[in-house]
Amino acid sequence: MHRAALLLLASLALATATPAAAETIAFTHATVLDMRSTAPLADHTVLVRDGRIEQVGPSARVILPAGTRVIDATGQWLMPALWDMHVHIANRDEAGLEAGMIAPLLLAHGVVGVRDMGSDPARVRALRDSIAASRWRAPEVLSPGPFVDGAAAEAGPLFVPVANDSAARAAVRALQAKGADFIKIQAGLSREALHGVNAECTRLGIRFAGHVPEALTAGEVLAANAHSLEHISPTLPGDAGVMRACTGHEDSLIAALAAFGDSAARPGADRTALRRQQAQLQEAHIASFDDTAIRTLARSVRARGAALCPTLVWSASFRPLDAGDSGAALPLEYVPRSIRERALAGRRRVLAGTSEESFTLNRRMAQRSAELVGRLHREGASILAGTDSFDAFCLPGVALHQELEQLVAAGLSPLAALQAATREPARFLSRLQRAGTVERGKRADLLLLTADPLADIRNTRRIARVVAGGRVLERADLDALLAGVRAYADAH
Repeated sequence: MHRAALLLLASLALATATPAAAETIAFTHATVLDMRSTAPLADHTVLVRDGRIEQVGPSARVILPAGTRVIDATGQWLMPALWDMHVHIANRDEAGLEAGMIAPLLLAHGVVGVRDMGSDPARVRALRDSIAASRWRAPEVLSPGPFVDGAAAEAGPLFVPVANDSAARAAVRALQAKGADFIKIQAGLSREALHGVNAECTRLGIRFAGHVPEALTAGEVLAANAHSLEHISPTLPGDAGVMRACTGHEDSLIAALAAFGDSAARPGADRTALRRQQAQLQEAHIASFDDTAIRTLARSVRARGAALCPTLVWSASFRPLDAGDSGAALPLEYVPRSIRERALAGRRRVLAGTSEESFTLNRRMAQRSAELVGRLHREGASILAGTDSFDAFCLPGVALHQELEQLVAAGLSPLAALQAATREPARFLSRLQRAGTVERGKRADLLLLTADPLADIRNTRRIARVVAGGRVLERADLDALLAGVRAYADAH
């Protein structure tokens, strides 16, 4: 049998084996990054029983029950496992990606939970069933199902178009009845429809989150009780509602965005002229930020218990930053061959057709987006780590570690960046009493690293073990997951 087929069969056997037991385990002599303390806890032991953390304390003081499995973590760092707060599990045409590639790749990179931000609900349900029956029972997937968007959206598994208040209310009711964990709004939503979403979500006790609709201000969306605002970069100008709010001329940018939309919708529109108009719009977004506007937005986010999920890694990867930005440095062996080949060919065409002026603009958008994230964080806005994966150059699991690096480059401390993928998601999801930090009583979702991520955030990639609900994935288990993904990619 072909080696790829053997590896795929081995991976499937691993995934569908009897669920691993949640043992009584002690990680001894670890340096613990509990996500609460500002300083690491040196030479600590963490005792895990029945999937929960039972004790955390200095190693000399923790008495281990008889029969405890001891893992000597001397010279290693123990922290909460990661959450990616913006992914798309099943929004592409290629059915099977979610189980064959996305879920195992997430888990192999220490991601034990994701907030899916719009997918085919039937495929999400099937994936959840598969995960529940798997050896590791992870990652957890929270999902809204399809996007709730404006009337122009095409109805289908990924979109529910709504034209007015009553249609928006009906959409929220229907999605909640089908099991949506929250509601995701998209950029085409009208003011009236947003009112309907807010009113029905409030009545039913369900949250909504998503884009700042193109015709509205970020302040309006927060005032309507949005739980999070997504994206920041004007790489796609319609995604840049948070940035527009920080410029001091939000209303004029909304008008310019509408004019660009009108131009693009005209039959036979001149593509060269449209590209020029888009570049002008992007330049207008990044030209200047207003201190008062930044402070106002950050205070509103904080006061409402909301959060910002900037997805810096996606916007930086979507458009090449220079002529050498081919994507080849990424571990594309995890991407199914058919997708990989199309993506690389498309990237070559984009690189060949991109001027130095455009590369410069792309770099400036990335730099200014990062700068704005740092400023909003310093003003007290909660930042969630999210990636907007999967795109061919934004890989599940891999991209979250890149996002943490981007957040540090944006001005967050390494600890704050780690909290954006651990403590802050737990707080945002109202789970901080049971997850998100290394404390007694918390769920045992843990990451054991061989190097200090506070010294270098890139060390989050140095994974020795992942613990998911008390079930330990050894390095060999993680490597088996990765081998299975590579086999899946080779076969597809």
